[in-house]
Amino acid sequence: MFDGLTLASLPDAAEALRPKIRAFLADHMAGIAADTRARSWQGFDAAFSRKLGAEGFLGLTLPVEYGGQGLGPFARFVVVEELLSAGAPVAAHWIADRQSAPLLLHYGTEGQRQRHIPAICRGEQVFCIGMSEPGSGSDLASVRTRADRNADGWLLNGQKIWTTNAHHADYMIALVRTSGTSADRQAGLSQLIVDLHAPGVTIRPITDLTGDAHFAEVFFDNVQLADDALVGQE
Repeated sequence: MFDGLTLASLPDAAEALRPKIRAFLADHMAGIAADTRARSWQGFDAAFSRKLGAEGFLGLTLPVEYGGQGLGPFARFVVVEELLSAGAPVAAHWIADRQSAPLLLHYGTEGQRQRHIPAICRGEQVFCIGMSEPGSGSDLASVRTRADRNADGWLLNGQKIWTTNAHHADYMIALVRTSGTSADRQAGLSQLIVDLHAPGVTIRPITDLTGDAHFAEVFFDNVQLADDALVGQE
């Protein structure tokens, strides 16, 4: 049944990145212990991510006008394949580069794009995603963390849990309720950009049985956010 199939190959332009990223890794991964390499996508090294950004290995699929490389998904595939194969630490840029920046590109305001995407491409801003809450894990429509409008923008209160690398992040894109109650399900849910260094934010890492801390719980106690913290529409 497989006789009619042909092997796929990656575009030449994408493959051209392979020797470049391999040379970078040979220079920057020498002497890294095997147990550190084994953590790879969980390995957090902000300085390493900034070096990747300086060499143009972040923001590969993002537009040039926002500091990206303007390439296709195969280019990122090649770079990620080599990073993970080498056991490189990718956690500091993983969420921002692959999830937060594309979200802001498609749904953010121009101000949000200018403020965050170029810095993400340089590896200078670390993002996390705030979704799960106590009692609201897979059922995200029941989240209770709430942001209410006030004269200065949004007042945020609530809690998130199992948030990957929140204790290392600069910003969180949080799923919160901006109207109604948890009984309203999806109605009234919005996404807000939260500065995790703002007053009223408390972050507690969750240490697992191996001694690692990849997750954290995050508490919001009257955290004041600007009006332009909203991503897209309510």
